[in-house]
Amino acid sequence: MDKGWPHEIVDVLGVGVSKADVRMLRDFLEEAVLSRRQLTVTFANPNYVMAAQHDAPLRELMNAFDLNLADGWGVVLAAKIFGTPLPARMANDDLTDDFFGMPAEKGWRVFLFGNAPGTADAAAENLVNWYPGLRIAGTQHGHWADESGRIAPADVDRLVDEINEAKPDILHVGLGTPLQQIFVTENRDRLEVPVIITCGAYFEHLAERREWYPGWVLRLRIGWLYRLYREPRRLWRRYTIELGAYLSLVLRHRVRRGRRRHDARDR
Repeated sequence: MDKGWPHEIVDVLGVGVSKADVRMLRDFLEEAVLSRRQLTVTFANPNYVMAAQHDAPLRELMNAFDLNLADGWGVVLAAKIFGTPLPARMANDDLTDDFFGMPAEKGWRVFLFGNAPGTADAAAENLVNWYPGLRIAGTQHGHWADESGRIAPADVDRLVDEINEAKPDILHVGLGTPLQQIFVTENRDRLEVPVIITCGAYFEHLAERREWYPGWVLRLRIGWLYRLYREPRRLWRRYTIELGAYLSLVLRHRVRRGRRRHDARDR
């Protein structure tokens, strides 16, 4: 998995989560852009980890990325329960200054691809106001999937050509999971971009305001509760039934591992 980006990996229910902090991420970003050696970045949250238990292709997709960052305290908590703690939560919303402030300082070009028509444009407008000097190489919406849930090959070719012609240093892909991971893994060899980052609905947050989560929410580490408050119809199941099932699975896995270690000592 390291592909030239060696770092420690923590196994969270079969999903390899990168033991990374902001300094490592920034170092990797800079090395990738300067050396033109490709770095792919995705994120693991409890919802994706749960889905990967029953979806081997999704698990393989997530594990194929160079960096798989911990998106959500549920993943950080699971790693701690398993005895392999992670440095911090590393979600897109936590990394706005790094993903856009750093490129503004360095003069790197950024391309925003994904979300509903107009969303990436609105996000780009906010970003250039927040980070003077930021160079937006291009924007493109992400509504390309057909009835099968995939993007037609002809459209993929056109999108890859458009991105390459824009010559970005960093490409953010917000198509939702697993389509964004599929797009990146299937086309990374054709995309002439040093850094490719999946980002889900991140542009929606950037298009609305800089601080999607108020500071007090981040300090209390209750981003999930704030999101549930904002979008109850869409997220109630994820943050109640699915989160409960995830934590139950984590604890059962921890108990089983403890029993195996105990049995091994007794033999």
